[in-house]
Amino acid sequence: MSPLAMLLAASVLTLGDPDEKWWGTFVSNGWSQPYCDSEPYDLEKVNFGCATASLLVSSEGRYVWGSRPYVLSASNGVVTLESKYEDLRVVKAGDTLKDAFLAAARLHFPSDGRMPPREFFEEPQFNSYIETCVSGGGQAGVERYIADLDASGFPCGVFMIDAGWEPCLGVFEFNGRFPAPKRLFGTIRERGWKSLVWASHFVSPDNGVFGRLRYEPHFGGLDLLCHRKADSQPAIVRWWAGASAVFDLTNPAGYRYFADALTGFTRRYGIDGIKFDAGDQPIMYADGDIRFHDEGQLSVDYIEKYGRLAAENFEYNEIRSAYNCGGLPLVLRLIDKRHTWDELRKVIPEIVAAGLCGYRFAVGDMIGGGDMWSFVPGYSVDERLFVRSCQVQALMPMMQFSLAPWRVLSAENCAICRDMAKLHVEFAPYILELAAECAKSGEPMVRAMEYAFPRQGFARRMQQFMLGDRYLVAPVTDEDDSVTVELPAGEWTDDLGVVHDGPKTIRLENVPLSRLPRFRREGMDEGR
Repeated sequence: MSPLAMLLAASVLTLGDPDEKWWGTFVSNGWSQPYCDSEPYDLEKVNFGCATASLLVSSEGRYVWGSRPYVLSASNGVVTLESKYEDLRVVKAGDTLKDAFLAAARLHFPSDGRMPPREFFEEPQFNSYIETCVSGGGQAGVERYIADLDASGFPCGVFMIDAGWEPCLGVFEFNGRFPAPKRLFGTIRERGWKSLVWASHFVSPDNGVFGRLRYEPHFGGLDLLCHRKADSQPAIVRWWAGASAVFDLTNPAGYRYFADALTGFTRRYGIDGIKFDAGDQPIMYADGDIRFHDEGQLSVDYIEKYGRLAAENFEYNEIRSAYNCGGLPLVLRLIDKRHTWDELRKVIPEIVAAGLCGYRFAVGDMIGGGDMWSFVPGYSVDERLFVRSCQVQALMPMMQFSLAPWRVLSAENCAICRDMAKLHVEFAPYILELAAECAKSGEPMVRAMEYAFPRQGFARRMQQFMLGDRYLVAPVTDEDDSVTVELPAGEWTDDLGVVHDGPKTIRLENVPLSRLPRFRREGMDEGR
């Protein structure tokens, strides 16, 4: 379609009531939702490093679903969507945010009842990234981390080995710094943990595999890589780890080659699953010069295939970037956070946004932050920030560590984090019950207050959330150790055993570092 034809075909939808609040589309700007003011963001070119969906849901029971990407902007609470691909329309599904979400989910991304394996929920996950990948520790470093974790008293369900194991991208074998990988994964299995290994959809262009993949004989000479439109040569795209070629997942042969290569790799070494990284820069594919095998595909279609490949081929998976993959049994991790209080305050809104985009099985970024530049030589750890970060995740569906608490914290603060990890294990029966329910219903596990308690004044950005319908969790996310808790109507029992009658606003000052404020809603079914 020519630029003029696109312009003439543009569909503009203005959601004009500033009192109607809207969530969705982007997970990684959940901190700006419900939308009030936002510069235009093109879903075809931007995803802020995490999952997206062509979905908006409102506090008034309305939703907008697009099968194609659109441009979103907002001013004074009025949201505008513009699409060059389709006519967008508003659907009235009920009266509440929950009504809108469930109607959209049932029609556009229904759940088939599958959920990630229980190990993701029952105990914390540990990722080797900060401890060994950043420092270049290789297998010896990973094995030290495993031994230290085993001796630390922290529970663990899933252990992830991050990047740095591969000789080059696209070669699914271990490099010389991992001389005995079967021993390594045997060690993980002996401890009763499940294992994941980092992988991406890129291919290093400076090795023999690159040439072999261009015309793989096994597939009759079909091209397995994305190409440039200009000269039909394999495209080299720039991303945060360098410049690489890209498996063409819109080509069934490219999809199958990549999936089979990963499956064979995991089976050879006794690995349980794959941590899928990257896929987070759609602009790499939307600049007009990339040719997919299926030329009708857009950048977001490629990213959708990446998410679906993870869900379809690996029961044990983690992914950070996907598009319109709601309803699938994906473990979604938030984009890497810096080691700052401002970044910590983004976690709750982003997990809420993930649920309202259909990604209900989500985990916050690594506790304390997963941005490697926060932990270069000479860094210092804010121990209070680390502990509060741990508490934010403790009563979410999953929690994930990378930076080792026993190495960077005092004995006292490490013990607090260990207690938070054990609190998560204590709540595991309820979390698993909730996960199974949400796998059938499609509902978020972590719920916005407005979702659970419509029209009670909660339709704004908040640093508290509901875990299912039973627990209100209000972690401390401010440096001054204070938190304001807004209780809905009803009877609530806090973590100290005090009963509160709502609606009620509670201001907690000087909250001890060992305390995670939480409230059980009375009158619910028996159980945790």
